Amino acid sequence: MSSGSQSTVFQYVAPFVGVLLIAVGIAGAVPGGYAILEPDLENCGNPTIGVESPEMTAERFGGETPRPRLARLAFDDLSEAEQTAFREALDDAVGEAQVVGSVPNADAFQRGAIVSYEGEDHYVTIVAENTCFAAAPLQFPLGVFAIALGFLGILTPPLYRRLVRLEQRAKRSE
Repeated sequence: MSSGSQSTVFQYVAPFVGVLLIAVGIAGAVPGGYAILEPDLENCGNPTIGVESPEMTAERFGGETPRPRLARLAFDDLSEAEQTAFREALDDAVGEAQVVGSVPNADAFQRGAIVSYEGEDHYVTIVAENTCFAAAPLQFPLGVFAIALGFLGILTPPLYRRLVRLEQRAKRSE
């Protein structure tokens, strides 16, 4: 291989490959890092329930005496986390709240349920699952490695020039 073709490889190809590696590394490291941090955020894995007022519930079902085939739950049958979210949703302007904790009635809420609270019926359903982002376990470390390798590729031309200068000095001093 001639000196000119080596120079082309070290001056242009190595930095180009380095930039590509950095781009691929960022594409892997950012979602991989987010997947590592997301479980510590409050939103991840906690469903959001929507609770309708008794008036809206009656309007939804047309005031039918025998309710449609929905699960009927008493407020006392809900877990502590579900009760807290239910009360928060009643006070919320939109009628939604996040259930932080165990959700044993998730299946009933998924299909929609009627919850009796203080003698009134409220329609309750899950409006958002808030699932956690999933990423491969090695996605973050491989992304960081690709970024580091990419920087090495970008730094190849100045390192190559320095190596050539050292070699020329060594030849002159002989």
